[in-house]
Order: sequence, then C-alpha cells, then structure tokens
Amino acid sequence: MPAKQAEPRSPLAELADLPARERTRIWAKMTPARAEQLLTSWTYRARPEQLPPPGDWSTWYVRGGRGSGKTRVGAETLADWIRSAPPLPDSSGGEWAVIAPTYRDGRDTCIEGGSGLLRALGDDVRNWNRSLGELTTHSGATVFLGTADDGAVRIQGKNLRGAWCDEIGLWIRWDRAWNESLRYALRIDPALIVATGTPKGRVALVRQLLDDERVVKTHMRTEDNADNLSAEVVADLLERYGGTRLGRQELGGEALDDIVGALWRREQIDALRRTPVDIPDMKRIVVAIDPAVTSGEDADETGIVVAGSGVDGHGYVLADRTCRLSPDGWASRGVVAFHEFGADRIVAEVNNGGDLVERVIRTVDAKVPFKAVHASRGKIVRAEPVSALYEQGKIHHVGTYTELEDQMTSYTAEGAAFSPDRMDALVWALHYLMLESRPAPRFLIATPARRKPGDVVVPQPPPRVKASRRGKPPKRRRR
Repeated sequence: MPAKQAEPRSPLAELADLPARERTRIWAKMTPARAEQLLTSWTYRARPEQLPPPGDWSTWYVRGGRGSGKTRVGAETLADWIRSAPPLPDSSGGEWAVIAPTYRDGRDTCIEGGSGLLRALGDDVRNWNRSLGELTTHSGATVFLGTADDGAVRIQGKNLRGAWCDEIGLWIRWDRAWNESLRYALRIDPALIVATGTPKGRVALVRQLLDDERVVKTHMRTEDNADNLSAEVVADLLERYGGTRLGRQELGGEALDDIVGALWRREQIDALRRTPVDIPDMKRIVVAIDPAVTSGEDADETGIVVAGSGVDGHGYVLADRTCRLSPDGWASRGVVAFHEFGADRIVAEVNNGGDLVERVIRTVDAKVPFKAVHASRGKIVRAEPVSALYEQGKIHHVGTYTELEDQMTSYTAEGAAFSPDRMDALVWALHYLMLESRPAPRFLIATPARRKPGDVVVPQPPPRVKASRRGKPPKRRRR
C-alpha cells in the first residue's frame, strides 16, 4: 500500500516543524525586515491552495469544508488586489465589493470577523462605516458591502474593479445578484472575482461555477487547516461525521448533488421532467398562492405556482409566477395566471392574511373561484405526502424552474436561511389536486359491468344451501 502523501503546508508551518537548532540557524541568517515579512505576510502563512492559482482567469471559486480557511482566502485575496491595483486616472483606488448572503453575514464575518477584511488590510484601512457598509483605504479605494438576499442591488451602477463573493451556496437571489448586479458592475481592470463557500447541494450558482470551464477552482478540506484549529475539535468532527454524507459536504467541501435531509432530489426531478408537447390533457388546473406578510424590497416573495392534474392521473407543474410585489400586485399576477392557463380555482394560504387574502383577489376579479387553505402543521409534515408522489413518479415539471427546485432540494427539517415561498405554493397546489381532491373509494357489491375505476369490490359470499337429511331434499313449507 503506497504511503499517504503529506498535505501541502505553508512555508511558516514547515519552518515551525524543523528541529530547534535548524530553526535558530535560519532565523539568525534573516534580516529583521525578512523575519517580519515571514511572520506577517499572508504569502508565507498561507497553504499553497490558499493562494491565487497561476494563469489568465477572471473568476476563482474556492469551495471548502467548514474551518478550512476559505474566508481568510477571500479577505486576503481581495486585500491584495486592492493594494496592488494601479491608481485610476482620478488617483483613486477605485470601487470594490464584498457580497455575502445577508448584511449581518457580511458585516460580522467578511469585514469584522477574525479572518475578515479589516484584519487583512490592517493599517491600510482609513475608515469603516458599519451602518452604511462602506470601507475606505488610504489609497482612495472604496469597498461596498452588498447582500445576496436583495439581489445585491446596492452595487448596481458601481464601477467595480473586483469582488469577493462569500458563501455563494447560501445566496437566495443568486441569479439577480451574480448575473445582473455583479456582472454588469464589474467593468474596470483588473475585473476579478473570488468566490468562496461550502457547497450546499449543488445549488444553481454552485453548479454554474463548477460547470463553467473558464472558472478556476480550488478544493479545501477542514483537516487541511488543522495547524490553525483545535486538534480536539478536528478529531471529534472527523470521528462523528467522517465517511458520512454530511461530513463529505460540511468537512470535505464536496459538492454533492443533494442535501442531506431534503425531501426532494434533483436527480428525481430531472428524471420526471417533461416538455409542453409531452403532457396529456389536464382534468383540473389550480393557481396556488403563498402570500408574503409584508411588501417591499426586503420582504419575502409571494409564491405563485400553477399546477394541473392530467387525464393520466399524474400531476404537472406548469408555471412559477412567484414575485415580490404589493398585495394588489401579487393578486393581479395570480388572477392573470388563472385566466392564462384556464384554471379551475385559486388556492391561497390565509394563515397570515386571513380574509384579506380573498378580498384582495376578489378586488382584481370578483368572480374567480377561490379556496382558502390553513397551515395547521409544519412545512415538512405538510410536504411529505407531496414528496411521496414524486417518489412514485407521479409528478412532472413541465420545463425548468431553477429557483423553485433550489428551494425544494435545499429545505430540510432543520429549516433554511430562506423562506421557501415557492415550495410552499407548490405543496398547496399539488396537495389540493392530488390528495384533497382524490375521491374516496366506493365499497360496494357490483357486477363487472357496473364497476368503475377506483371501486373496491366486496365479493359476495356464495349462497347458503341448507344441507339435506339422509340425502333427501329439504321439505318445502306449505303456504
């Protein structure tokens, strides 16, 4: 059996492992400036995989387990870009960005955390305004803190030279944040991105980066950073989760296709997917609405999903019209979907809005058929029967609904960092079509000609014949 190769280590860690006499000899030969550089420079403290890879690239994706040092990579890399970028014609250092899942994540971890940008920039920081989320340096550079939970709208219109995107596997509005806000704002040299995070079930942005050949990728594990972690903690984590699926994701930094504990699997959804030309006629169609309690840019979305039950007895997800609008806005969107698909009914959860939900919908269309539903059980308990229909191969997505499917394959019994509004609307639609509306079986005695599909036939017992005495037929009563 070949010997296990030693893991790459930082120059400083390798120096620390040398015998005391050898270390003393090396330190004695160093100038004070060289010794200070070795002790403080990230280049000498970092492991090889924590340094930017060589080559001509614009995006670097660092995926790793918890505690693997990925946050430090993002902060140090962005700090190095800010320091080394030449001044712009206006003599400023230009605009840069840090984008995190939420503002709190960005402030407490990416900027102020022990491995954050304040530590990485050190004396180069001129001012940090934690209320506005703006950091300035003595070179005239400005770093803006953006958040993916609002689509990173803060950085729209900026002229960015580079960005650090942290924990991209937890980004809720990833498409708007990455493909719209960031991509259009990143337009001044060197125009670089470093993305970091623990991959979560290959959510859409993680898949996009892993599948993009132009993106350079680095993989790190928790145990790779053992020199900077508690030995007892690392040993305990490896003992508890080593070899498990959860351990592969959270400690090994592996991008697994599915999240442990989620009710749906991507492979399952993909296998059952259909195109519009492959579906049968619909017996019933409903528009399900999971209304948000509040409105505005920071509010949750209102889930709006259109689904139907086919003549083949299967369920079909026909559209996802989820939005972030005022009550009048989402009600209009739901009614438009109702008429567009020729639906039979609008189904809406009324736990939070009560009678107001129906009144808002009827303000848009007073004649639309409406059914109020109440959530009396938890999301997972309510979703389990619908998930079972997928396992039975009875539910098909007509087309691809990326954000809806991200929620379905990411939500677990422990909850999530997002509100699964799309998933809730899907569950209400399919529960109404496939479970509530399912007719109860008829228990009857019927001849084959009169039986209907779904009947449970109770067989008739054979007619009782009174046994004869001594082989003689029974006597007939006189009238």
